[in-house]
Amino acid sequence: MSICTKLCPCHGVLSGCPCTGQLRAVQRLCYFYSAVMPSEAQCVIYHELQLSLARKVADKVLEGQLLETISRLYLSLGTERAYKSALDYTKRSLGIFIDLQKKEKEAHAWLQAGKIYYILRQSELVDLYIQVAQNVALYTGDPNLGLELFEAAGDIFFNGAWEREKAVSFYRVGAAGSLTPPACVVGPGPAPGSDYGQPQGELRLCNKLVALLATLEEPQEGLEFAHMALALSITLGDRLNERVAYHRLAALHHRLGHSELAEHFYLKALSLCNSPLEFDEETLYYMKVYLVLGDIIFYDLKDPFDAAGYYQLALAAAMDLGNKKAQLKIYTRLATIYHNFLLDREKSLFFYQKARTFATELNVRRVNLPPLPLCGGRQNIPLKFKSKAHHVVNIILEVPDNAAKQGKRNRFEELSKKKQTDMIHK
Repeated sequence: MSICTKLCPCHGVLSGCPCTGQLRAVQRLCYFYSAVMPSEAQCVIYHELQLSLARKVADKVLEGQLLETISRLYLSLGTERAYKSALDYTKRSLGIFIDLQKKEKEAHAWLQAGKIYYILRQSELVDLYIQVAQNVALYTGDPNLGLELFEAAGDIFFNGAWEREKAVSFYRVGAAGSLTPPACVVGPGPAPGSDYGQPQGELRLCNKLVALLATLEEPQEGLEFAHMALALSITLGDRLNERVAYHRLAALHHRLGHSELAEHFYLKALSLCNSPLEFDEETLYYMKVYLVLGDIIFYDLKDPFDAAGYYQLALAAAMDLGNKKAQLKIYTRLATIYHNFLLDREKSLFFYQKARTFATELNVRRVNLPPLPLCGGRQNIPLKFKSKAHHVVNIILEVPDNAAKQGKRNRFEELSKKKQTDMIHK
């Protein structure tokens, strides 16, 4: 037996062959240019050199892995020429995995080729390659591989710019669990480390479906999966995803014209926010949600009193952030409400003057008052809430200009939590 056919048991490469030392050196260079000093061009060059050395030592497994890696490197370059090179390397790796009967690798290679055809907008081949990938997964009898490929196929369309609606059918398989499994979902249960068929995996797919259906203007269908995401989040004790689920439920109900449900779910989302607030992003979230709530109550439910309460809370957050554009917008709305509906001339004048001050600072020539709804007011509003929420603006106005930021934030949080509690139990 020649020296070039003896395998090293430690490294899986040829013992004594000069290519072995070169291979190790090139592997270190690949790592250096990918992790230590990232350089896409150098990384591609040394991976291709490593690929040529793998061919010399006839290491098919390493060759297949390198072809996969080089394909991903070209794909990350983002040019049409690079995409075509990525497709070529993917197909070459596919041939090797077929020869080695590595079915899982083969299935992923078919799917990767379908993804590249999608990027190249060759739609007639996308579905074909995805279907072949699923057939290979079916052959393995591994339900986790099948579900993984369904989600990955959905991701191709979900993360793309066209035919995004095709992702829905792929995501439904995993989100529905065992209710409507695909043909490939047969065989043993979930493999160790896999979350397919588990609450974590179902939650991830439900979140993707809700986000996708919202962009596809299918809010009614999205409600089903938003409620599933909420139930799964509560089961898992995942407060962040629970808050996201409440927020998405609110947004979907708002689109459907279910204003009171939208209000309820927005308040539930706010009730799960961290307290005390630590970052400006959290205060910004409060400001945006309270603005939306004010608009819902003012324009949809025709209740200027409650709307003023929400706008005042949004104003407190905007002041905490120092957001002048938001303050201008909110002061204008409050001036309109107090002048036309709550008939408080003093406060209306104060808010209008504040709006004019910010308009001057921001070089806005004219303060445009928002269109006026025909407000009749909501029924069954507790007088206790009305009497206390109406003092929010006075508390805000009493804060001196040089007050500590944390003091304002604490007052804002206290008022916000009280408003949420009162409205949730209304």
